[in-house]
Amino acid sequence: MKAFLLNSPATLLALVAAALLSLGTVMVYSASGARAGFEARRVLAQQEQLPPERLQFHHDKAYLVRQAIWAVAGIVMMIALIKTPIETLEKYAPLILLGAFVLLLLVLVTPLGVTVKGARRWLRLGPVTIQPSEFAKLALVVYMAAYLSRKREEIRDWKKGFAPSVAVWGGFAVLVLLERDLGTIVLMGTVVTGMWVLARVKVAHVATLILASLPVLVFMILSHSYRINRILAFLDPEKYALSHAFQLNQSLIAIGSGGLWGRGLGLGIQKYHFLSEAHTDFIFATVCEEMGFIGAAAVVLLFLAFALTGFRVSYRAPDYFGGLVAAGLTLTIVCAAFINFAVVAGMAPTKGLALPFFTYGGSALVSTLMAVGILINVANYTSVSHGGE
Repeated sequence: MKAFLLNSPATLLALVAAALLSLGTVMVYSASGARAGFEARRVLAQQEQLPPERLQFHHDKAYLVRQAIWAVAGIVMMIALIKTPIETLEKYAPLILLGAFVLLLLVLVTPLGVTVKGARRWLRLGPVTIQPSEFAKLALVVYMAAYLSRKREEIRDWKKGFAPSVAVWGGFAVLVLLERDLGTIVLMGTVVTGMWVLARVKVAHVATLILASLPVLVFMILSHSYRINRILAFLDPEKYALSHAFQLNQSLIAIGSGGLWGRGLGLGIQKYHFLSEAHTDFIFATVCEEMGFIGAAAVVLLFLAFALTGFRVSYRAPDYFGGLVAAGLTLTIVCAAFINFAVVAGMAPTKGLALPFFTYGGSALVSTLMAVGILINVANYTSVSHGGE
């Protein structure tokens, strides 16, 4: 059995993803039950003002039901991508990226765009609300892998190879910045830089771009007071414990109170309106409180296993595109996870980045499962190319 798993990265990826998805779904229910129950009582008090079809979605399992629906949708998309020829993804990469950019524009310039807490990141399509930037991340990785594969002989030339890829990345960054989503820019900047390095772009070119980007990043932070407040909260959480750092301090309390074994699944206290994002960006704090150091370490180890398997798939890929797309998608999921861990533990300023497989939200979950589907596809393609190893 051990030998089979070691020689079957696709199976191992599927098992690790299934474990993360299952644990994440359980934690969404545990972290959201109190909030959902409160919302249900409030809605029932106003039920005469709501149509019957709206009432059925208000109960203590409401978030769990919605997350489960999105999980099923994500699994369907994952299976479809497993069966899609890798060559098809490479061929239509420009159209995939164009479609993602159109969705990002629709958020900004049409009434379909939805603003929440000052950020315009969501698109309302009938009864469904999606976050296009989550899918644009996948599109950017697929396109960048296809471009770098096609230009592998010219990528070390600034004008002919590197500059066009920088322009594409810049277009993505501008659109996401207009949606006030700096966290996604930082994440995808890290991922794209990693792909450039793997494609053997000149170090001097990458270093020049990073140095040129730093003043822009500083300006983006200083131009918004809420970003400045997040930096201040990170630097001195005790001083701002009742204001900017309230969320961070509640997260640290949750982590500390979990101890070695945790309070027990469902027995956390911080989710009762102390930790306001207990089921979304700070769900890992709930994991730490209820499952303790042991449970948190298990989650971290699962992501490490995912990283090692994903990079193994990348290393063994029979073609340049497969290797780069596998590396990019692995970086996207794993970097997001470890940035989230750092934020929750107070080791990085607060950013609105989801914890893959765990954070409540349909777009993040579906896009993560789609990435897993492409990774498994590359792993299967590798096995076939290597004669079924």
